Amino acid sequence: MRAVADFFRRIRVRLTLWYVFLLAIVLILFSLVLYFSLQGSLLREVDRGLRNSAGQVVSGLDWEDSHLTVKESESSQDVFTKMASQGFLVALSENNGKVLQSAGPYSEVIGNKPTLVSDYQTVETPKSDWRVYTVKISVPPKGQELALRVGESLNRTESALSTLLVLEIVIVPITLCLAVILGLFFAGRALKPVGRITELAASIDAVDLNQRLDLDLPDDDLGRLARTFDDMLQRLDQAFSAQKRFASEAAHELRTPLTIMKGNTGVALARERTAEEYREALSDLEEEVDHLTQLSEDLLELSQADSDSAALDIQELDIGDVLEKAVSTVSPIARRKGIRIKVERLERAPLCGDSNKLVRMFVNILDNAVKYCPSDSSVYLSLVQGRHGIEVEVRDTGPGIDVEELDHVFDRFHRSALARQMNPGGSGLGLPIARWIAREHGGDIEAMSSPGGGAIFRIALPPRQDYYQ
Repeated sequence: MRAVADFFRRIRVRLTLWYVFLLAIVLILFSLVLYFSLQGSLLREVDRGLRNSAGQVVSGLDWEDSHLTVKESESSQDVFTKMASQGFLVALSENNGKVLQSAGPYSEVIGNKPTLVSDYQTVETPKSDWRVYTVKISVPPKGQELALRVGESLNRTESALSTLLVLEIVIVPITLCLAVILGLFFAGRALKPVGRITELAASIDAVDLNQRLDLDLPDDDLGRLARTFDDMLQRLDQAFSAQKRFASEAAHELRTPLTIMKGNTGVALARERTAEEYREALSDLEEEVDHLTQLSEDLLELSQADSDSAALDIQELDIGDVLEKAVSTVSPIARRKGIRIKVERLERAPLCGDSNKLVRMFVNILDNAVKYCPSDSSVYLSLVQGRHGIEVEVRDTGPGIDVEELDHVFDRFHRSALARQMNPGGSGLGLPIARWIAREHGGDIEAMSSPGGGAIFRIALPPRQDYYQ
């Protein structure tokens, strides 16, 4: 029973059954319409023949001194006899039912039934049904009315209808059986890609996402489904690869300060040391703890960015105030290196955004510029409010960025050889976080540089009215 239930749960079976069910309704309705249409057409043909026959009978009647006579045809047969030989019944009677003249099986079909009105009527007999046409005839000169009845057996009509009914009873089930077989066959062929998708989806796990359907299908619903599935697998593969790379690089970045801390602790505990040496060891440990704390915060920030769980606290701000906070945060670090942060043009511009996130973004960019600037140099900051939004430019006088490195400066954990030489303690997460914050606010960050001429970071943010649209 379970196998039968599973069979009927298949989509191709259900589609075929629905198709056959609708086809059965159409065929039954068509058969009924055809049957009753043919029945009506045959009866109308019979009625037309009876009316013409009645006209022939009337034209063959003659009245002499109020006495009825029947003209004889060229073959010396009167009209009554001739029609009876053709299978008709003919009867001429008075209104009281008295038959004046008749031919054919009149007594078997009509007998002593009362005179019928002028109309067509179907009369049932034990052997067969008859179609009888009754017409009133006025007899001159007294105007006496007589009833002329002409009838024809419906055997041929009923035989034709019976043949049609048998054909319908035989053809409709055969057609439905063929529809089931062909429907299952073609539905199976049409849904074959779905089975392939199901098999592939069941075989895929997080370890191997390199498989693809690669089905050569037309641009229909199933073709688009297969291509969408392949695109989804590709995105998942890229996402898992990025996640594994992120975990590997994070572990590497965490291992470095932990190794330093472990080494410093081991050296400090190797023998008795002076208070000054312990303070120096603890100072080194504190510096590495600060590095780990900052790295952990950066990793948490990027994790929230990947999961879209970082909600922004959107408020109406002034970009000038945000930049002033960022400058005041970075200024102590810059002063220790003898670097000046020069604000070339600081305009007041309205903006909608998360103040803390925006300050973090500008701090990361300014801190990056300060780290790679030589001592006794300058970092330039400018703000311009244009027609298409707000642009903030941070320009330093450091060694710049190689052209081949420009496409990777916003990659997580990416650090060039020069960057590692000038700032060994960096993690390579500051710029990726800055770009993520800019894009969360509807903007972006662009990096430009020429080796030896310093680096330029241009941050574009939408104006306040564009954010609410």
